[in-house]
Parts: sequence; C-alpha cells; structure tokens
Amino acid sequence: MKTSWRALVAVLLLAGFPVLVLLIVGGLAVAEYYAFQHSGLLAVKLGIVAVPVSFALLKALFAIERTRGGDLPGVPVTPADQPGLWALVRELADTVGTRPPDAISLIADVNAGVRERTGWLGLRVRRREMFIGAQLLAGLHHDQLRALLGHELAHYTNRDTRLAGLTYRGRRSIEKALTGLDGDGWFAGLVRKLFVLYAKLYFAVSASVCRRQELAADAAAARLAGTEAATSALREVDALDVAWKFYVDHYLLVGWHAGYLPDRPAAGFLALLADAERAEQIDRLRRELPEEETSRYDTHPATPERIAALEALPAVPGSPGGDRPASDVLRDADATLDAALFADLNAEAAAKRRTDWDSLVDLGFRHAAAKVATAFLNGRTLEDALTRIDEGHASEFADPDSRPPATAGPRARREFVVASVRENLSTMVSAALAEAGVARWKLSWSGPADLVVDEPYGTELSAALDAAAAADPDTVPLRRLLTAAGALPVPS
Repeated sequence: MKTSWRALVAVLLLAGFPVLVLLIVGGLAVAEYYAFQHSGLLAVKLGIVAVPVSFALLKALFAIERTRGGDLPGVPVTPADQPGLWALVRELADTVGTRPPDAISLIADVNAGVRERTGWLGLRVRRREMFIGAQLLAGLHHDQLRALLGHELAHYTNRDTRLAGLTYRGRRSIEKALTGLDGDGWFAGLVRKLFVLYAKLYFAVSASVCRRQELAADAAAARLAGTEAATSALREVDALDVAWKFYVDHYLLVGWHAGYLPDRPAAGFLALLADAERAEQIDRLRRELPEEETSRYDTHPATPERIAALEALPAVPGSPGGDRPASDVLRDADATLDAALFADLNAEAAAKRRTDWDSLVDLGFRHAAAKVATAFLNGRTLEDALTRIDEGHASEFADPDSRPPATAGPRARREFVVASVRENLSTMVSAALAEAGVARWKLSWSGPADLVVDEPYGTELSAALDAAAAADPDTVPLRRLLTAAGALPVPS
C-alpha cells in the first residue's frame, strides 16, 4: 500500500507539471497586460523577459506530447521476416498480461527495452516499439532471452505495483520536457531552477516506485523462464557488455585505420565468446559482479540486490531446452545479426571496405606497424636506421619517455634504451618483412595477433634483433636476414 501511495503522489506530481507551466505563463501574460495599461516602455522591458521564457516553457510542455524518433533504429523485423521472434514476444506479452509491441527492431547495443510513444503526459499509449540487442541474441541462451524480454514487457502491466507503469513513463516525459528549458538571463535561470527542483522532487518520489517495479519485473521474468534463467540473464548482460566493448576495441575496429571492417561481425563476436581462454575471463565477470553506487534517484537497484531478491523468492524451475542459443528464434541468424550490428553506420564507417577476419587482422596490424615505422624512420630508410644504430645513435629509435637523462654516461645511455629500441626496431622490421611478403599477422581470439615469419627468417629474427638493439650493437645478422628476405637491397 505504501508503494501505491507513492505511485499516486508521483502521478499527481506528473499532472501538476503542465499546471505549473500554465500558471507561470499565465502569470507572465497577466503581468504583461497590466504593464501595457501603465507604460509601453515597461511592457517592452517585461516582454523581453516574458516572451522567451514563455516560449521555452510551452516548448517544454509540448515536447512531452510531441512524437520523436522517426524511423526505428537498427533493423526493423516484421512477423513475416522473423516469425519465431515475434511468436516468442507475443507469447511473453500474453503471459505477463500486456499487449505486444507494434514493431520490433534489432539494434547494435547490449540492451533490450520497450519504447512507447505516448500522449496526455504518458497517460495514453499510441505505439509501442521493442528493441533487442543483436549481441544479446548472439550471446544469451533461449531461457535467458525469455527472462530478459519478459522483464521488459512486465514494466507495462501494472500487475505488481498499481500506477507504476505510468510513473515509469512519467520520468521520461519530464526528462524530455526539461531539455526544452534553456535561455539566458537571471529570470530564465530562476524558472529553470524551479522546474529542476520540481523534477528532482518527482524523481525522488517515483524512484522507489521504479525500483520496486524493477524487482517486480524481475519476479515476472523468473515466473516466465525460471529463477536460474532470470538471475543468470542479469549476470550475462553485464558480462556481454564488457565482452562487446573489448571486442570492438581489439577486434571489430582492428582494420579501421587501414580502411577495413569485417564482413562477418557477428561470427567474430561468437568466436570470441567461444574461445576457451576468453570464456574463462567472461565467466569470471559473471561471478564477480562489480560494486555499484546507487542514489535516491536511481530507477534500478544494483544487480547484486536484484539477484538476491530473486533468490529469496520461491525457486521456479526452467523449461526443457532452455539452454539452446537464443539466436535459434531467428531465421537466417548469421545474416540477420550481421545486418543489425552494422545497420546504423555513419558515412565514414559505411565507406570502409569489408574483408574476412584473417585478412582484416593482417591488414590492420600491418598498417599500424607501418605507421610506427614511418614515424621513427622520419623519411629515412630502414638501412639508414641500422647505420645510425651502428654509429651509436640507437636512442633516436627509443620512445621519448624511455630516453636516458642528460647526465648519464655513454654506456649508461646505451643500456637505458635497449628495451625500447628493441621493441621499436622489431616493429620497423616486422613492417619491412610484411611488405616483402615473408611475414603476416595471424588472428588469435585468445590474445593479440601473432606475427608469423616465414622460415628460415622466423627462427633467426629474435636473436638478430637482440644483437642489433644491444648496448654494443651488431646489426650484421639483422642486415643479412633482411637482405635475404628481400626487405633490404642487396649491397653493391
């Protein structure tokens, strides 16, 4: 009952938002009218303040009613396109007691949700749209997907907390309205502060309702798919989010600067998840949930709190076959997920060429190595660089932060930079060998790409680099290797 009263107060505050707007705008209009009765100059001065403030307030009010967004992001899928996915969503909606969405779209985000286009401050729902992250369909099991989608649909049933659905939508309405409140001047700033305080009051009152609704939606998810599926889905989404960010940084964009993207992005993500070493790291993320700081305005309880609340409820068994891949609900899953992951590319990304994973990794690392080599060579050839090393100038090829202090003696200076020179020389040589066609970078889902050098050069390379980068350098073995490989010209 306490929660119901909080929800009722939140709804009353939501209804009071346009009343407050109209009171201020009406008050300004009355003040402007009386100003005209006494002094035209006073009316003009007041109008300079009143007109922009009234415009901003009415703009904020109408922003609540205005439908935004246009077309769905991602890849919209119709019942004809994906009958299995639509059948699942309709079944879940019927089970939780709400109507299914009018549209479903697959997006490139580790998230799922329902967006509603509403009227009357969220009182009337015009259209409901569901978003499902392609990464979730790629990485979840079927029962976890049921739990996740059931949770989202349960937000709008009001079965567990009366009026909570309206409270949930009201937060979004007020957030959208506040974006229209801007303007300069002390009075405009004062009005904005007034509405920000009003919004904070609403958010504080409604936050506990929303948090309880999250727990109620979790409970509905457990009833739909089983307690284990609901708790594991919470863990899995967090783990997949971290895994996806790692995948984007270290794999998906590896060929970006070389002008390439993978032709099979979803297959790559699945390969990363399936790799034995990566799977162990991801499993650690599932088990070791991060600490989460919460505030009085948060709409979601911390994940550990949500899991604990689910585990405190009577256990609900899962359904047979729930451990099959969630992507089984899709028709032509590989192509569908690939399309979703690359659906909303910007112009720069869309212009990138597509290639297979093995070629992508080689092209990306080759480009990066060539860039480093170009920076260190600074217009010189690799042969010139080896000559500078022979002449005692190896520090020119060390990283700036690895160069010795000015007070160091000649021997100390050479020893100080050995490791940095060895690393950068290795990169320059790798670029030269790759350009000569005797070296390439090999894809590894367990770690960084491996440089594979044809024999006999591969066996001899490490020792030759050690000798060339030593405090007392000997570049002869490295010169001999590079000449034989075609990376240096044959001496005349």
